[in-house]
Amino acid sequence: MSRSSFLGCRPARGGRRSSLLHARCSRYGAFTLVELLVVIAIIGILVALLLPAIQAAREAARRSQCSNNLHNLGLAVLNFEQSQKHFPIDYDYSSNKPQHINIDDPNDGNRSTFTNGEDPLRTAAKLSGAGWIVQVLPQLESQSLYDQFKPYLDKSWIGYTGMNANDPPLRTAIQTQPDVLLCPSNPDFKGATNQQFPFTSDGGLKGTNPAGVVVAVTCYKGNAGDGDFEFPPGSSMLQPLGFWTYNPPKPCYIGPNCYGLFWRYTYLRGGVKLKQITDGTSHTIMVGEASPEDGNSPAWSSDGDWAVAGVELNWDYKNSGACPAGGAVAQSCWSQIRGFRGYHPGGVMFAYADGSVFFLSDSVDHKVFRAISTKASGEANTSF
Repeated sequence: MSRSSFLGCRPARGGRRSSLLHARCSRYGAFTLVELLVVIAIIGILVALLLPAIQAAREAARRSQCSNNLHNLGLAVLNFEQSQKHFPIDYDYSSNKPQHINIDDPNDGNRSTFTNGEDPLRTAAKLSGAGWIVQVLPQLESQSLYDQFKPYLDKSWIGYTGMNANDPPLRTAIQTQPDVLLCPSNPDFKGATNQQFPFTSDGGLKGTNPAGVVVAVTCYKGNAGDGDFEFPPGSSMLQPLGFWTYNPPKPCYIGPNCYGLFWRYTYLRGGVKLKQITDGTSHTIMVGEASPEDGNSPAWSSDGDWAVAGVELNWDYKNSGACPAGGAVAQSCWSQIRGFRGYHPGGVMFAYADGSVFFLSDSVDHKVFRAISTKASGEANTSF
């Protein structure tokens, strides 16, 4: 029984009530304007208090998922290394031959071009442009997807028979988006896109339209170490202070040996071995978050699934003053975005070479960040 009924507020037979009864019933049956405003204000305060907590809980869930993704990728890489005795390898897609770069001599910045005899896979036309993530698909419980790539892995990108072959089964495979490669905190890349070099129209593809080929992306990239990245000081695209890490510059990602674990020409040395991480596996990053917003080779299936620690963590390219377009167009600043970056508040997540996962603060000193990106530079161990 309602309160108004209990007080005798039902209308008399015939629908008529006394004025006294009507006044009493009205007092219990409605809010005053002041009471309504107070209730609305209380609800507003509660929403204001609860909303940040809800957002924080959602981000905690996203961060947990991102951590799980990195953990699974790290285990896949380590399982691959255990079976193959080396880390997975990138295979170049360009016509540019690798360079001899001496990373062991701090005063040597000279470069010379490899000959065909020194680059047997290039000579044999077996550089498909495949990235290291393709190789660990079986370890990620994606054997069937790996089988779709397998016929193209020992073919030449230059001959349009490698990862850029115009074959429907391959095009279907490169559009497939494994969930483990997407960070839920990065809201902009949930599916395939035709804006990722070298799968754009100017990347040397066969049978494409001007819009390029649709490919799936990755929010996680392998660590290439703290070597320099394009372009050299004095060029028309001079990078900001703090961007360069060695003097003379050492862009070792275009050579047979580099400071990290994954880079463009790892095929020349048969991949990095676990025993070569003399700085310690628990102090060397292996895979980290790297947004594909720059549009430069973040297709997970192709060489380009690596990033350099020569770029500061979460580098603010939009306000650095060195971006040609002032940060308005990410593709015009791709070389500044080729570092590690993420969308979690305050930092970026990494999987280390021992399989552990850590959250690294944006405020980390760049020299410390460089130190944990190298596998054998002999820096003092640093824990987080």
